[in-house]
Amino acid sequence: MIRIGLVDDDKEHQKLIRQFICRYEKEEQTKICVKEYTDGLQFLEEYEGNLDVVFLDIEMPHMDGMTAARKLREKDTGIKIIFVTNMAQYAIHGYEVDAVDFIVKPISYYVFVDKLKKALRYLNLNKEKMVVVHGNGEMMRIGSSQILYVEKDKNYLVFHTTKGNLQARGTMLDVEKELSQEGFSKCINGCLVNLKCVSKLEKDTVWIDEIQLPISRQRKKEFKEDFMRYLGGDFS
Repeated sequence: MIRIGLVDDDKEHQKLIRQFICRYEKEEQTKICVKEYTDGLQFLEEYEGNLDVVFLDIEMPHMDGMTAARKLREKDTGIKIIFVTNMAQYAIHGYEVDAVDFIVKPISYYVFVDKLKKALRYLNLNKEKMVVVHGNGEMMRIGSSQILYVEKDKNYLVFHTTKGNLQARGTMLDVEKELSQEGFSKCINGCLVNLKCVSKLEKDTVWIDEIQLPISRQRKKEFKEDFMRYLGGDFS
C-alpha cells in the first residue's frame, strides 16, 4: 500500500488530486491510503510518521509549505516531498529539504502521475527500515542506518542516533523485533548495537567511533558471530 498525504488549503484542488489518485489506483491496480490536511501547521501537529509521499502546497495560511517541510525533515528523513505551487520560483528552495520535485498549478493527471512515480522510484532506491520513535511529546521517524545503538535506561529506551539521543518508552524486545533484519545485535541484555556502525571489536568491548560498550560473557559468542555474518567473513 502507498500512503500519501495531501496538504493544501484549496478544497477543490484536494478533490482533484483525490480523483487523480482513484484513477491511478485503477490503472496501476494498486492501493493508496490518503490523508488530507488543510495547512502545514495541522499537518505537523497530526503527523505520526506513517506516510510515504506528501504533496505539499507552498502557499498556505498559518504555516507555508516550505516552513512545514523544514520542520517535517526534523521529524522524518524518509518521507518523499513534492511541492505544489502557483509560482515555480517558490519551489527552487526544495533542495534544502531534499524534495523530489514540484508541480505548478493547474495540475494535469499525467504530470501528477509522472511526479508520483518519480517519488516511488526514490522510495524503492533508498528503501530502508524506518523506525518511529515517540518521546517527550514528540515523534521522529528515522532510518535504521541512523541508529548507532539502543540502550535500556530504567523505564525508557534511549536511541543513540547520528542526530542525537532520543528517549522513548518501550521495551527492548519490541525494538529487537523491529530491527531483527537490519543488522543489529545485543552486546549486553540492555543494549542493541548497529553492526554497521562498529569501528572496532575487542575481547570484551565494542567500539562505535569513540564510544565503548561492554560485551557480556553471555553475549560474547553470539555477538561475534552476528558481526562475522555482517562482515561476510571470518573475524580475527
